[in-house]
Amino acid sequence: MMVVASKFQTGFNEPLLAGMFLDKPVLDKNAVQTLSRLNRCYEGKDKVVIVDFTNNTDNIIKAFNKYRKGSPYKASEPTKEKVDTIYQDIIDRGLFTDTDAADFLALLKIGNGADISSKVNLLRERLRFFYETIADQKDYVYQLAKLVKAFNFLSSFYKYSQQIEQFVFFAEAIGSQLIKEGSESELMMDISTLLLSKAAVNFLGEIGFTPQDIKKISGKGGNTTPTPPPKTTIGDALAELKARYAITDEEAIIIREICEEKQADQEILATINYHKDRRIFLDDTVKNQIKASIKQAYEQREHFRELYEDKYIDEGAIFDMMANTVLTHGLAIAQNAHG
Repeated sequence: MMVVASKFQTGFNEPLLAGMFLDKPVLDKNAVQTLSRLNRCYEGKDKVVIVDFTNNTDNIIKAFNKYRKGSPYKASEPTKEKVDTIYQDIIDRGLFTDTDAADFLALLKIGNGADISSKVNLLRERLRFFYETIADQKDYVYQLAKLVKAFNFLSSFYKYSQQIEQFVFFAEAIGSQLIKEGSESELMMDISTLLLSKAAVNFLGEIGFTPQDIKKISGKGGNTTPTPPPKTTIGDALAELKARYAITDEEAIIIREICEEKQADQEILATINYHKDRRIFLDDTVKNQIKASIKQAYEQREHFRELYEDKYIDEGAIFDMMANTVLTHGLAIAQNAHG
């Protein structure tokens, strides 16, 4: 087993990606103990990845299910066909086609904001004509978002046709514009941000850990790096979000408003209090319930774009941080109440 870390420039901070290469079989509690090493906190660490040359998914999940609380989790191997299936389902609906994608990308190359805005308005009207209810319109937009997210993940492993890549970019560019109308300048800003994000990831090289570094990460030996405390206040969370994601003042207002709403939600507080001694269940299940409630709050405010932006929905991103803030606040109340 070897542990390494890599840095990638993403246009925001430079996160530390911790990775593990596993070349031996691990079973039962040994699997849980080995793979869980990557969960340890370290300053700047953003994501983790495991490259396993020996084990299979079923055995690993079986090991974790044996020692976790809550509902058993059943994972599946990533398959190339997932993107193909979602893409074909969208095409079969008959609303937007590959020709629409090609035409839209041609407009982007010209860069005329007025023409692009006019095209988006036509696509929006077509959606409203095709699907009369807002529920059906949302369902279609969610399918576009689902395609984008699946492609962004699976394209790291598989090569897709230029036709699919083109349609995915089209879906990502127009998805946030189809239900909520905005100004031409807002549209162009969103598209510019999308273009920049696609071109902003540059590999900067690998960083090898010495045995001394690993001792610091594991909390053994001298001069250990302290574990960052959880964000217990909305202000703390907002400060970190502004630093990490450069969120706007408008976004910060919505985040604060929804966090305060959920921190005062008596049903959420009662659930946290009831399970206050089951930390694993709180982190695995209750936190996901809170996150779903947060997403619903965005829907109710007709903030649909955030529901499939990576900086909101990625693991450890804004929705996760909001849910963690609500959970930590509720747990503090529960613990204080019991003394």
